[in-house]
Amino acid sequence: MSLAQTRDECQPTDLTVDRTAGEFVISWADGHRSAYGLAWMRSVCPCASCREDRRQAEKDPLRLAVGPPPDPKVESAELVGNYAIRFTWADGHGNGIYGFSSLRASCPCSACNQGEPGDLLGS
Repeated sequence: MSLAQTRDECQPTDLTVDRTAGEFVISWADGHRSAYGLAWMRSVCPCASCREDRRQAEKDPLRLAVGPPPDPKVESAELVGNYAIRFTWADGHGNGIYGFSSLRASCPCSACNQGEPGDLLGS
């Protein structure tokens, strides 16, 4: 695989947040289409505090979360350079930057990851 192909695979041509379906859909420059559940995206937020919360939960599975669960509704979204997107969720959280290369590697389609989203950050 050439470097140009890798760039095309990770370069979105269209980004859509479908609030009704609860999905974030990316059309990629190589013609591939990926649809991610917003609940999954919120649950794998790549920000430092969310990653630490997940690490702590793995260490102590009996640890109880205090407060309401993270809200998977998107209030807004913005591009971060030409390499990522950041969402502001309905619960006010907006620190996670979702890199397009990580999203492409996590594509949940049957051709990419057998119908399940891959691990966004290996966390």
